[in-house]
Amino acid sequence: MKLSYLLFLISLLLPIFTLGQELAQDTLQKKKKQSLFSLMEYQEVMPVTICADITSMIEEKFDQKERVGLFNFTDSLGEEFTLPIRLEARGKTRLVRCDVPPVMVYFDKPALKEQRVKDYPKLKVVVPCFQDSLAEDLLYRELLVYKLYSLVSDYHFRVQAAELTCLDQISRDTTHILPAFFIESDKEYRKRTDTEEVNEFSINWSDLDPEQAQITAVFQYMISNTDWKIDHQHNLKYFRNDKDEDAPLVLLPYDFDFSGLVNANYAKPNPDYLQESVRQRIYLGKKNKFLNKTIQLFRDKEAAILAAVEEDPNLSEGSKKDIKSFLTPFFECLKKKRKRKRAFRNFEQ
Repeated sequence: MKLSYLLFLISLLLPIFTLGQELAQDTLQKKKKQSLFSLMEYQEVMPVTICADITSMIEEKFDQKERVGLFNFTDSLGEEFTLPIRLEARGKTRLVRCDVPPVMVYFDKPALKEQRVKDYPKLKVVVPCFQDSLAEDLLYRELLVYKLYSLVSDYHFRVQAAELTCLDQISRDTTHILPAFFIESDKEYRKRTDTEEVNEFSINWSDLDPEQAQITAVFQYMISNTDWKIDHQHNLKYFRNDKDEDAPLVLLPYDFDFSGLVNANYAKPNPDYLQESVRQRIYLGKKNKFLNKTIQLFRDKEAAILAAVEEDPNLSEGSKKDIKSFLTPFFECLKKKRKRKRAFRNFEQ
């Protein structure tokens, strides 16, 4: 066979071979097990439909009764997922003060297996406290806080914004359309990072990774959040390397609605620290050798943090202006030695 003819045949067959490879790769990718987060995160705001006894759950939020329902969304390949779920109202302050409670969604494990979804059987859902534009803006502020934390720390829960269409099983004419966001489960975080969760009280600063703990403390100072406590495991999760039981603990903070950056109308100053308003910053960390390095980290991240605020597609222009104005004194403080010394006193929880 002449070489020129052989090359001609190759030129004809190569596109077919390449197409076959691509189709095989697409099929493999589609069949590969993924988590719900991985299936949903291709969209900035993911449309999700929940069909359940929603009205009853809102009206009887204190009974902590589980409601069965269905969870529906479409992935990036156009495949529709409909999963049986159980819903339960959760939370403490928000459960009492909000018309619409936060929700925990529990997924059916056999159904996850059948649809080749990884076995992470629960997701926290955060919804607006009330059904009005102000509450929606506060929801997006808290979502922003999670995103800002991911800019300064490698240890963070993932979040996914959603447009939640809630169809009521009892009254078919009742439909709630809410902005919401999902928070990655503890189990998925553990698997993603090869860590184990530590559920212990009386944790001390000496038990923590000192550099990462300092990042958490300065971040909480930046957003003016005093609603967390090391030794009570309050609004914190502790994780460590699952191959080293002597490894220091890393902190993952959550629930930022009492922070000054969110500035929720139900948030109150913390009397434990003589806080006069939720926007009064109080440093609740402990100074260590990583404090200066951490301060420099936040100075280096200033542009990225302010850009994240400005470019947030969900926040109102009023919120963006307010948040940037709120953050300005923090970054000014970092640049002036006297202000830094006054702000980061050696305070221990």
